[in-house]
Amino acid sequence: MVTRTTDCTAALWGIDNHHRSAHIRLGLLPSARGKGYGTDVVAVLCRYGFVVRGLQRLQIETLADNSAMLRSAERNGFVREGVLRSWAWVLGEFLDEVLLGLLVQDWKPAFGTS
Repeated sequence: MVTRTTDCTAALWGIDNHHRSAHIRLGLLPSARGKGYGTDVVAVLCRYGFVVRGLQRLQIETLADNSAMLRSAERNGFVREGVLRSWAWVLGEFLDEVLLGLLVQDWKPAFGTS
């Protein structure tokens, strides 16, 4: 599932039907940030992944300094599972990446499941 608007790109990607898992990707333009869209989009992708696709696990990887994405993930029940130290080369320096996971049994839907 990939959703694109002029302000947002979001996807459930790397869907593994055998392990029933997938990754969430989200990008917001500066004009769309700080309005709660990130939290809402993550909630919609969780619902799609768990209810529609029947997945067991969702995962998010983000840079350690991306506080907005960390907040959006954690508001939806994701748990920090680890840090990949100096994983990403960004603008001339290595940055840490945080790995977050959410299992279907720990998910608390933000919206109705019907």
